[in-house]
Amino acid sequence: MDQIKIAWHGIHTGEEPPLAPAGGVFFSGCNLRCIFCQNYQISQQKIGKFYSSADLAGIMIGLQNEGAKNIDLVTPTIWYKQIKTTIIMAKENGLKIPIVWNSNGYEETKIIQAMDGLIDVYLPDFKYSDDNIAFKYSGIKNYFETASQAIAEMFKQVGQLQIEGNIAKRGLIVRHLVLPNNLANSFGVLKKLAALDQNIHISLMNQYFPLHQAKKFPELCRTTSKEEFNRVYNYLLNLDFKNGWVQGEKSQNNLIPDFSKTKPF
Repeated sequence: MDQIKIAWHGIHTGEEPPLAPAGGVFFSGCNLRCIFCQNYQISQQKIGKFYSSADLAGIMIGLQNEGAKNIDLVTPTIWYKQIKTTIIMAKENGLKIPIVWNSNGYEETKIIQAMDGLIDVYLPDFKYSDDNIAFKYSGIKNYFETASQAIAEMFKQVGQLQIEGNIAKRGLIVRHLVLPNNLANSFGVLKKLAALDQNIHISLMNQYFPLHQAKKFPELCRTTSKEEFNRVYNYLLNLDFKNGWVQGEKSQNNLIPDFSKTKPF
């Protein structure tokens, strides 16, 4: 099947500094069912319309012509076969800017291996170190091992982040969203990443807001406190991570990633 469902595409400024402005392509559907999803209309209600691979290749080249630093493929996992075809087609027709794989981290290694040589920057979330929490909040099992293996494969392919002229050209950035009342989960994620490599670029996110079905869970009914976030940030520093960004104040609408107030660490 050549069709790919897309919710939105355009110039997207809400990514980490070396990735913005990105040529965002937000795909419909997701292999997780996060009860706090900020984009649940896209990921779970699957709004959008279908495009052919040729259409999407044209969209990518159009975004390049509009000045995008990269093509930012947001929640691409379930469409990876069609996306692989599209990237090859777009490159044959003049696409030269980096391709970013912006995913939730819950991916079989065979999917990441299938994209080897086509993806320049991997931008996965690493949501959970506790599989019980992963099942409770996202409805999936074996998240920790699956994401750990996927991220290790990503790192094997592209290595450390390479930035030229303030633009990310190649490498790995791992995101982690700090949830309220779940600090041990965050500590476990960071400890695992430190064991992989302390030079990895980490993007520590402070934008949690109780959206979608989160208010059904008492522990998630509020934003992450400043004290909680600072404890996770200090833990990160104590693990001797050297590269990345930390979100400062929460974004104005709390609905989409916003790194305009981020700072390096």
